[in-house]
Amino acid sequence: MNQSNQYTPPLIASEEIRKNFIKSYILVAVVIALILGAAWLLGSLLGDVSLGLLIGAIMVVILLPIQIMTAKWVILSMTRGRAVDPDDLKERRLLHLAQGLAISAGLSRVPDVYIIPTDVPNAFASGLNEEGAFVAVTQGLLDTMNDQQLEGVLAHEFGHIIHRDIMLNQLVVGLISVLLLIVALIEHLGFMELLTGGRRRRDRDSGGGAVMLVLLLIVLFIRPLAALLSALLQSAISREREYAADAVAVRLCSYNEGLASALEKLGGEKHYSNEEIDSLGSKQLAAMYIHFPSADELFSTHPPIRDRVARLRNMY
Repeated sequence: MNQSNQYTPPLIASEEIRKNFIKSYILVAVVIALILGAAWLLGSLLGDVSLGLLIGAIMVVILLPIQIMTAKWVILSMTRGRAVDPDDLKERRLLHLAQGLAISAGLSRVPDVYIIPTDVPNAFASGLNEEGAFVAVTQGLLDTMNDQQLEGVLAHEFGHIIHRDIMLNQLVVGLISVLLLIVALIEHLGFMELLTGGRRRRDRDSGGGAVMLVLLLIVLFIRPLAALLSALLQSAISREREYAADAVAVRLCSYNEGLASALEKLGGEKHYSNEEIDSLGSKQLAAMYIHFPSADELFSTHPPIRDRVARLRNMY
């Protein structure tokens, strides 16, 4: 039987949300395990594993709160977002849709809505919790989407708010920053050991040559390997959250075609120019947006549009 003719059972939105939650937290656990491993290696180089683990813990305690607490203001500054104008008919339509979705989602308040002054159609949600949540859409999205498509995009962003994905994203960014800092320390200590400790170690240890070879490999490869793993894990976590938010949009709208057709419109651009990326606040914010095209799907923060649309149209 031809593979294309095989029956594909429809997806249930609530089940898709549950599965993507599990996958996301497994990936976060992998990041934490990498930090513990790097801290252990740092402690080994210092001659005290407990000290290495303590340094890792201090970095987490210091960096994570800074990363999380300053995120909103940094993001609004980078995107030049402004509050929506209720006197503008198009922007009032946006507010009405947001109010209806807030009721459907059972939120205690309607998230603040901001407009980003760029013609590139896109949107994102931010905020650490329901009280501080906000949604931002570009002028281009407001100008190109009909009501059903705009509602689908907003519902997707509400999905991120409901699941506190922004906090998860900031947590992952903070953890990866800690991992890369520990790796930088390991690289530095390994390099210093090669310069100053190699001869003494070889004199007192018949296996010193093997030890020095391991140190050399650590110095050469640990930073690029950690950067590669971090990029892969961050991209994978972001992709799972996008699938989950798509499923929430179907549940909130009780309709899958609005978001599906909106994504098809957004997917028309193959790649953003440097000017378009700058107008969206830089590539650092790629994971936040509903769509951000990438030349390399392996490192993309978003699943392919064709896959998302196919899943949406097979979901209820």
